[in-house]
Amino acid sequence: MNFEINKLLQEKIIPFEFVVRNTDLNDIEGELDENGALVRGTIEKISKGNFLMTFTIEMTMIFPCARCLEPTPIDCLYDYTDTVTVEDDEAILDLLPIVEECIYINEPFRVLCSEDCAGLCPKCGNNLNHEQCECDKFGDYDPRFEALKNLL
Repeated sequence: MNFEINKLLQEKIIPFEFVVRNTDLNDIEGELDENGALVRGTIEKISKGNFLMTFTIEMTMIFPCARCLEPTPIDCLYDYTDTVTVEDDEAILDLLPIVEECIYINEPFRVLCSEDCAGLCPKCGNNLNHEQCECDKFGDYDPRFEALKNLL
């Protein structure tokens, strides 16, 4: 979403609303669902070349579960407020990098499909939430850890 700087200098407050899609974003870990991210907010002129940006992003992001890798949807609502300085020679203010930064810094560090997710079998790779495997859990171990095996 681009704004012409001349228009921003003429108005005191400009409201905006637009939708961001996966194809618009580069550096985020998750993916947006089919509805995209709804960005709604205002740009307020503070002084020549300085603007106060306030917006809210509503979206559903889909991340892989950290244990079993199943796609896990997370509902997200992010608020953002910051001042933006525009140089005299700039004609356009692009909001997309600012929106992308807001999504990026608010992404969850680790997503689980459920708190009791069993994850993947380290030997065969089966998703242990769906089926148990017949792998020998203690077959290949380092003999230096023999004493720890007795604790199980």
